[in-house]
Amino acid sequence: MILPIYRRSTITYASLAQSSPPSYVSHRAPHNLQAKLRTLSLKIAFRELELPMGQDFQLVAPRAKLALPWRGNLGEILFDGSAARELVYLLAVPVPPQRPPEATLSAPAQTRNEFAAQRTAIDVVQDLRETTRLKRKANDQVFVDSPSCKQAKTKDGGDGTTTMGNPVTLSDLPSEVHRLIFAQLEDVVDAISLGATNWYFWTFGRERIYQYAMSFFGRWAGHNIVCVGEDVEPDDYPPGLFSAEEQDEFRQRMGPEGDPDDSWPNDFSDQPFTLHHFTHPSVSKMEEVSNLYGKFTMLRGELSLYRDAIKDASYSAIIGSDLWAAGNEKAYLPEDQQWILRNLTTRQLVRSEAIALKPEFIRGPFVRGLGFAEVLLTRICWSTSDYVGMVDTTRISRGVWAGHCFDITTRTRHEDEVKLDGERWDDVSDEVAQEMMGIWGSQDDPNWRENL
Repeated sequence: MILPIYRRSTITYASLAQSSPPSYVSHRAPHNLQAKLRTLSLKIAFRELELPMGQDFQLVAPRAKLALPWRGNLGEILFDGSAARELVYLLAVPVPPQRPPEATLSAPAQTRNEFAAQRTAIDVVQDLRETTRLKRKANDQVFVDSPSCKQAKTKDGGDGTTTMGNPVTLSDLPSEVHRLIFAQLEDVVDAISLGATNWYFWTFGRERIYQYAMSFFGRWAGHNIVCVGEDVEPDDYPPGLFSAEEQDEFRQRMGPEGDPDDSWPNDFSDQPFTLHHFTHPSVSKMEEVSNLYGKFTMLRGELSLYRDAIKDASYSAIIGSDLWAAGNEKAYLPEDQQWILRNLTTRQLVRSEAIALKPEFIRGPFVRGLGFAEVLLTRICWSTSDYVGMVDTTRISRGVWAGHCFDITTRTRHEDEVKLDGERWDDVSDEVAQEMMGIWGSQDDPNWRENL
């Protein structure tokens, strides 16, 4: 708890926050670097003066019991862009590729040449396998027609003649069954390994790869989200987040216990339960936000351990082509479409072109400088204390969107949905843009637009 004496201090947080970066730091330096240096200077000053730097904030989806493991001073999180990409990943609803991108167009030239040569060799092998299969079928037919394979007449006097045909193999099953089999394989490596057995199965393996890639986007879309401060007091929740019955239940609970062997050793078992306790790993699952390119790089490495990619032409072609294309996030978050942030609770939307400082800063749902993530962080924070580690012009710790549900989607998809349900949406882009300009303009950087 922050003592009232700090409010009466002649050295206020606002005065320190207005201080400039060290003189040796050029104002042409990247804005996030200047923000980090200002934060470091403030931390040193506040430590020496024994003043509170400001509470830590952490993103949580309390109703879904999900949380991000990182936490930090709001001034750092907001101005250095450290949370921007993760927030977009969590909320952006991917666009399914209508036709998965041709891998040979995405891979380097050397890979394309190798892939073409390997595919020719594979086609030859497939032709040989097909010839062998037809020969086997002919031999089996001769075997079936032999007298020894004829069945005796049945007791009821009917003909009852049956033949012992080929046993049903995996390849003989309908394609719908094949797709179900691939869907049951929880490990994508298993699905890829089965798909790599032949080109027919690879059509299902390829589908599974793109489904796997899409699962990394939009995991928190539609969930109630709060960026909660550690100084939030018991029984202080954003309006509408929990029912009266749920809040009564929380009043009867105590905070989670600490674990000395865990990365969260703090023990809150002697304190009343608060919204911040949803960030504890014993209450919520810590969500990992993975970089798609890095994830697929690891996947290719893992696959190469199972089979010799050099000797196995089909496996090499898959690893060097389709996995390369499927690991490209632009296939699911296209930059040639307009994206919007939607508040699903209030049915309000924000357009990227209205908040971006320059049109060239827009890259699909990602916007450099002031983007969708920054919009959210200025509106979803919640704490009882107003010590937030920055100059606050909007009472940011009582966010007007705290606890609401969101997604980031394309303008086209949104308009198609509106045609179907007929619901009205309010465009609050201008209001949000003006609010953000006030927040960034109040910080100590007259050239903040150029430095972003």
